[in-house]
Amino acid sequence: MPQPRNYRLEYKRRLERALARGLSRSQARGHAKPGEQLINPKKAKVNAAPLEAAFKSLNFTGSLSRAARLNHVSPDRLKRYLAERSLAKRVGRKWVITDARPREMTVLSDGKSRQRILPDFANASLNGSHLAAVRAFVLDQDPEHLAPFEGKSVVDVDGQRHVFETDPEILYVINLAGSGVYEHIYRFVQ
Repeated sequence: MPQPRNYRLEYKRRLERALARGLSRSQARGHAKPGEQLINPKKAKVNAAPLEAAFKSLNFTGSLSRAARLNHVSPDRLKRYLAERSLAKRVGRKWVITDARPREMTVLSDGKSRQRILPDFANASLNGSHLAAVRAFVLDQDPEHLAPFEGKSVVDVDGQRHVFETDPEILYVINLAGSGVYEHIYRFVQ
């Protein structure tokens, strides 16, 4: 009959070996903290789609555990994903989004609809607000939607400034050209 395993002794040896190699206790346990190297990194490619969906849910729920549960992801895995990519940080009891990834978006400027890469969330948010205002203008033909964007602009990753198009006639032409301004809001650029 085989000898029963002594799990306590095995665990103790595992911790001692890891500490002798200069690793932390959390690394030895197999649950490295964000920013620490994994002892045995997985060979398979990580599917980032559920983690990205959980990150978006975090923006709405404000709770990391709830966002992870909604997207069938471990809270520890989501926390590691956020820390490694500097997407969010914990300030007190709340998660603050610090996402600074560049985004490719449609920009309406100089009478044309162009795809541009915007460097940060602030520019992307302002551009998204402008696109929403243009859409509202096209739907109900009220130029008051465009007034807040008169003279405002965004800067792309190349440093070029793009002044928002607010001329109603030109916006009608862009809309009739069917440039697909509203079909694709933005995508992240890696």
